[in-house]
Amino acid sequence: MSRKLFSSFMVLVVLFSVLLIIPKTEAQKRCRQELEPGKQCVLANCRELCFKKLKGFGSCIEKPPGSAKYTCNCFYNCGPPGVF
Repeated sequence: MSRKLFSSFMVLVVLFSVLLIIPKTEAQKRCRQELEPGKQCVLANCRELCFKKLKGFGSCIEKPPGSAKYTCNCFYNCGPPGVF
């Protein structure tokens, strides 16, 4: 009986220790900015411009959807997450 109690106690101690050790991380808020509106997007140029301007990741997105026109959109970290 005491062995089972001791084992259960040790499992709880280990579990509690792990929960205390795991750092509480907060993801950064992601933002999007359209770069060079009205110009046709070239992916290589878009990624380079986005990285230089905002240290982000550039992507060509259809605008308006279903058309053959693409604009450069930059996705970047813009600050801490919102407070709930």
